[in-house]
Amino acid sequence: MTTKQAYKLLKNEDVDSFNAWVKQWRKSGKKSIDLDDKNLSGLKLKGADLANAHLNGANLRGTNLDGANLEDARLRQADLRKASLRGANLSNANLRKAKMRGADLKKAKKKGVKGL
Repeated sequence: MTTKQAYKLLKNEDVDSFNAWVKQWRKSGKKSIDLDDKNLSGLKLKGADLANAHLNGANLRGTNLDGANLEDARLRQADLRKASLRGANLSNANLRKAKMRGADLKKAKKKGVKGL
């Protein structure tokens, strides 16, 4: 499966299949998935494994990312307005210049986050 197909899984809110794909992707030696500038606004991506993902400039406005793993993710200039990130792991994520107004970060892990 390609990154394009993985993006389609996210657009279809098929988090379980996406997470299974990520697991195989990493087993093949790949570390990150390129989702820069993608539109994922308003989706239900609760529990998605987006660790090390490149989400620079991505539209995540109003997206449910509760419990998602965004450790070491690159979210520079991403639009996270009104996104729900309750309990998400944002450790060491790069949020420089990200739009965060109204984002819910309750109980999110924020150790080492840049730009927050």
